[in-house]
Amino acid sequence: MRLKFDIHTHTNAYSSCSLMEPKELVESAIMAGLDGVVITEHHYQWTDKEIEELKQKVSTNGLIILPGAEITTDAGDILVYGLPNSTISGWERGISAEEVVSEVEKRSAFCISAHPTRRYHHFDHRLETLSIPAMEVMSVNMNMEEQEQAKTWAKKLSRVQVCASDAHQASCVGKYWIEVESENPNQKGFLLALKEKRFHMGSQFLKVWN
Repeated sequence: MRLKFDIHTHTNAYSSCSLMEPKELVESAIMAGLDGVVITEHHYQWTDKEIEELKQKVSTNGLIILPGAEITTDAGDILVYGLPNSTISGWERGISAEEVVSEVEKRSAFCISAHPTRRYHHFDHRLETLSIPAMEVMSVNMNMEEQEQAKTWAKKLSRVQVCASDAHQASCVGKYWIEVESENPNQKGFLLALKEKRFHMGSQFLKVWN
């Protein structure tokens, strides 16, 4: 089973920088032809209860909604998937990148270096030495030069390349995605597909398959 996921999105429920309501995220994802989205608020992870309440408020048409988070570390932003809510809520902005990556490894979770080449975002080269398996190389918030720089950097470090919208408004949802190969359309199946590299990248602007 192949499932199209936008794995980096923000809503105004918990990300003050987002203009998008949770309902708009769902509706836009369906219109974009996605099978699933991961909500990655800044330093907050949606609870299972909140996701179920969202599903009751808006028709999801089978859309898979999974939780994740974007963590601002002292060495750059890191997307995390598969961590307990209690862990996410205990992290302050500027937390040590080493601590985040260590927790991800301990919990058998997954992490991605987010938009590492954006000029106005801090990204410390310490992250090159940490066990971060993947790097975000394309999003609506990275221009073409930044995307090419990220791809080159990922290849140099032998990091898995991923793309996602990093949507903060409805019109951006699903502009970039990964197509995951998984028989289990849930958090466990999603994480396993990421770890085993059973996915490829795609975009509405151009198709990029790896």
